[in-house]
Amino acid sequence: MKKLKQVFNIISQSIFWLWNLTFLSIVYLGILPYVGIPLIQATIDGIIPLQFSLTLTALIAIPTLSTIIGLRTVSKQPLQLMRWFYGVEAPLFLLCLLRLFLLRELTPASSQIIATIALCIAAFSVEMLYGYLGKRENVQNIFDSQNSHNKQPRFFRLIGEKRSAWLQLGCHSLMLVVGIWAATLLMFYAVPVALFTLYGFFTVVIEFFKFTWVSAFWDIFRYGEWIWGLIWIPLSFILFGLTCSLFVVMPSLYGFLYIHSGRKIWQSFAAQYGKNKALIGSLGVIAAWLAIFSALQQQPQVAALKMLATPPANDSSRQTLLAKSDMIRSGLVNAYLSPYRYLSTVGENNHIYEMYKNSLNLPDKAAQTVQNSYNFLMSPFLYQGSSADVEKAEKLYGEFFDTELQKGDTEAVKHAVQSTSNQEEAKAGLLNVSEEKVWLQSQEVTVKENGDWADVQLYEVYKNQTPNLQEVFYYFSLPESAAVTGVWLGDTGDLNKRFVFTVSPRGAAQQVYNQQVRERVDPALLEQIGPKQYRLRAFPIPAKREFTLTDGPTEMHLWLTYKVMRQPQGWAMPVLAEKRNIFWNQNTRRTIAGKEVKYSGKEARETWLPPFLPAVAQQPLTAQQAILPGGNIISAKPLADANYSLPQGKKFAVILDTSRSMAVASKEVKETFEWLKANAAGKNAVDLYVASAAGMPPKLVEDVRNFDAAKVTFYGTIQLKDMLQQFAQLRGDKSYDTVFLVSDRHSYELSDDRKLKLSISSPLWTVHLGGLPPGYDDATLKAIQDSGGGVATDMKEAMQRVATTAASGESTVSVVDGYAWSYAKTPQSKKIAKSAAVVESKNAGNEGFKPIAARQLITALSKQKSSSQLTQLDAMHAVAKNFKVVTPYSSMIVLVNDAQREQLKAAEAKSDRFDREVESGKEELSKPNNPLNVSGVPEPEEWLLLTVGAIGLLAVFLRQRRAKMVG
Repeated sequence: MKKLKQVFNIISQSIFWLWNLTFLSIVYLGILPYVGIPLIQATIDGIIPLQFSLTLTALIAIPTLSTIIGLRTVSKQPLQLMRWFYGVEAPLFLLCLLRLFLLRELTPASSQIIATIALCIAAFSVEMLYGYLGKRENVQNIFDSQNSHNKQPRFFRLIGEKRSAWLQLGCHSLMLVVGIWAATLLMFYAVPVALFTLYGFFTVVIEFFKFTWVSAFWDIFRYGEWIWGLIWIPLSFILFGLTCSLFVVMPSLYGFLYIHSGRKIWQSFAAQYGKNKALIGSLGVIAAWLAIFSALQQQPQVAALKMLATPPANDSSRQTLLAKSDMIRSGLVNAYLSPYRYLSTVGENNHIYEMYKNSLNLPDKAAQTVQNSYNFLMSPFLYQGSSADVEKAEKLYGEFFDTELQKGDTEAVKHAVQSTSNQEEAKAGLLNVSEEKVWLQSQEVTVKENGDWADVQLYEVYKNQTPNLQEVFYYFSLPESAAVTGVWLGDTGDLNKRFVFTVSPRGAAQQVYNQQVRERVDPALLEQIGPKQYRLRAFPIPAKREFTLTDGPTEMHLWLTYKVMRQPQGWAMPVLAEKRNIFWNQNTRRTIAGKEVKYSGKEARETWLPPFLPAVAQQPLTAQQAILPGGNIISAKPLADANYSLPQGKKFAVILDTSRSMAVASKEVKETFEWLKANAAGKNAVDLYVASAAGMPPKLVEDVRNFDAAKVTFYGTIQLKDMLQQFAQLRGDKSYDTVFLVSDRHSYELSDDRKLKLSISSPLWTVHLGGLPPGYDDATLKAIQDSGGGVATDMKEAMQRVATTAASGESTVSVVDGYAWSYAKTPQSKKIAKSAAVVESKNAGNEGFKPIAARQLITALSKQKSSSQLTQLDAMHAVAKNFKVVTPYSSMIVLVNDAQREQLKAAEAKSDRFDREVESGKEELSKPNNPLNVSGVPEPEEWLLLTVGAIGLLAVFLRQRRAKMVG
C-alpha cells in the first residue's frame, strides 16, 4: 500500500511539474518574445483590443503563479497538487485559451456561463486555501487550521463569518451544476481522444520508422533554426502527450473535485446552520441561476426574423412593428453578427458527429444523436439559425430601418469586429464614419476675387495617428453653379513637387482609384455625385512612425480649387455632409482668407469650414458671358428678389416618400403640405402620389388639399428609383408640367446600380427636407439632369426656380444661385455679346469665367436627346477635359506613376468608361472560421506529419520575424 501511494505521488508530481515546466518553457522562450511583445505593441497602437493582451497575460500568469504556489505551499502534498492542477489551473488555463482563440464577442447567455465557471474556479481555490468560511473549527484546508482564520482575505473578514458562509454556499451550489455540466461536456472529447491517443501512439511509432518526417525536419535545419528545433520539438511532443492525458483524465476528475467540494461545503454549512437552511439556500441559488439561464437562451433573432417574414399589409400592422423596433433591431443585429458572437450555427456544428463516426465507427443515426446531445449542452454558444441569416438580416435591417446596418448600428459592429484579431480594410467605410484616425494638422483657405466670381483654394495637411495606412474621405456640397477646377496631392508643401490631376470618365477613374487603393499606391479621386454633391478621397495617408528609420513621407498635403459666383452672403465654402477617418480640434492651425482663425471646445471639433466668406468688393452684380468652342454661348444674368415668381395655371405631381427616415422630418412634411395648400394648390392643379414600401400599394390623391400629412405612417425603405417607378405605374396617361419628389436626406448607402426603366419627360425636382443627401446613384442623377430638373431643400425654393426658369425664356438652362443661366449658339449670340450690360468674352479677365460657363454648357447638353448615349457622354466629357472641371460625368484622379497612367488609359478606352458603381461604404467583414464545423477527421498516421510540419512552419515564421525586427 505504501509503494502504491509512492507511485501515485510520483505520477501526481510528474503531471503537475512536467506540464507546467514544459508550458513555461514554450511561453517564455517562444510566445512571449515573438507573440507577446508585438501583441502588446499592437495594443498600445490601438490595432488590437486590450482584452487580447489581458487574456494573453492571464494565459502566461496562470502556470507561472501555479508553479509558485506549488513550490511555496503544496510541493510536498501531491494530492493537493492534483486538486490545484485539475480544479484551478487546468480549467482556468483552458478558459483563457477558449476566450483568446475561440470565443469572440460574448452574448448574455455565454457571458453567464463564462462568469459562472470563473466564479466556481475562484470558489474552489478559496476552499482549497481557506476551507469553509463559517465556524473556525470547521475549517479544512491545506494550511494549519489555527492560523487559517487570520489569513482569510480581508473581504471575507469585512462581511463577517455568516455572510461569508452563505456566499460560499451559493458559489458551491453552482459548483455542483458546473461540475456536472463541464464534466459531461468534456466527456464528449475524452472518449474519442482516449481511443485516438492509443491508436495514434502505435501508428506514430510505425510511421516514425518509415522516415516520412525527414523532409520537414530537414527544412528546420536548412533555415538555420536547428537550435530552436532541438528545443521546440521535444517540448511540443511532451506538451502534446501531457495535454492528451489531461483531456482523458480531466472530465471525470474535474467533475469529481467540484462535486466533492460542493458537497463538503454544503455539509459544513448544514452542520452550522441546519440542513433546511442549507437545502433552501442551495436550491434557491440553483433555481435563480436556471431561471436566468432560461431567459437568456431566447435568442432575439428568432422573433425578429419571424415578424419581418411577411411585409405588413396595412398601417395598423406597420405601427405594431414600429412599436417593437428595439426588439427587431436587437434580433437583426444579433443575426448579422452571429459569426462573431457564436462558435457555430446548430446545423453546421458537426465535429462531434465526425469524431464519433470516424473514431468509434458509429452509425450515422447514433453519431447524430451524440451530436444533438452535445448541441443541447453547448446551446449558449450556438446560433439558432443558419449562416444565410447574416445576409438576410442585413437586407431586412435596411428595409425596416431605412439605413445600412453598419451605419445604423456602427458601435455594435465595431465592437464585434474588434473582438477578434481581424483588421479593418484600408479603405474608409461606414465603420470609419467620425473615426479619429487622421488629424487635420493645418488648413488654409485663400480667395482671389474677380468681381462677380472668385477662385477659392483649400489646402490641407493630414497627419496619420495610427501605424496603418489610412484613407481620408469627404462628402461635401458646393453651390450648383460652382466649378471644381483642380485637386493635387503632395508629400510636402512644395507646389512644384505635387502630383497633378487628370480629368477622366467617371467609371474609368473610379475603377483605377479602387484598384490602386487595393495595391496601396497613392491616388486621389474627386467625383460629382449630385447637382451639388461631391465625394473626395485621398490615399494613403502615411502611417505614424514612433521611430523615424527612413526618409519616407510623414504627412500628406492636398489642394482643392474651385470657382464660385458671388452671393449676397459672400463666397460659398464647401458644406460638409460626412467625413471618415479625418478629425480636427483646437490644435488644428487654420488660416482663412489670410487671417488665423481659432476655434475651441465643441466648435473646434465640429467646424470644418465657415459657410461663407464675406466678399471684399461689394459692387453690384453684372451679367457675364463666355463664348466657348463650337460657337456655344453661356450667359449669366443676376436676378433680384422681384424677378422670382411662383407658378400659376400649371399641373404638378408631388411624390411623397414615406420611408421610415421621413419620420424624423414629419414636422417639415406637415409644413410643406400646408405651404402647398396655401400657395400652390389654389392656382395650380396638384396631384399627390404617396409612395409605399413593400406590403402596401402606393396611392393617388387627386387633390393635395384632401391630404392629411399627420396621418401618414412612415415605414420601411423606398429608393428614389422605386418611387418614380410607382409614380409611372399609377399615373396612367396623365401628364404634368413638373414632378416634385419630397424626401429627406435619404440613405445613399442603400442605393444600387439598377437602371431606371422609364423616361421622365417632365422636369424632375427632388426636394430634400432637412438637407441634401450625400449623393445619388447615377441612374437617379441622370433622370434629374436629363429632365431639366434640379434639387432643393424646400418646396418654395423648388417652385420659384421652376416658375422663374419658365419665365426667363426657352434658352434658359437653369435658375440657380441668384443667376439665370442661358445657352445659345452663334450667330444669334453675336447680338447678345454686343450688349453694354454684358462683359465682353474677349476680355482677358473673363477667361477665368469660362470653366463656370463650361459647367452650364454641360448641363445644357445633358438635356439634349441623342441616339447614342455614349457619344453624348463623350461630348460632355470633352468639354470637361478641355476646361479641367469636375462634372457628374467626369471625375478628377491624381496619379503618381506611369503604371497608373497606363491603367487609366486602358480603362478610358473601354465601352463602360462612364459606368460608375454605387459605393455604399459597407465594409466586407472577414467572417471568422467556424471551429465546430469539419469536413473530416485526419487519420492518425497524418498527425505526425501535421505536427512536424507545423513546427517547421513555426521555425520559418520565427526566422522571418527575427529578420523583420532586425530590419
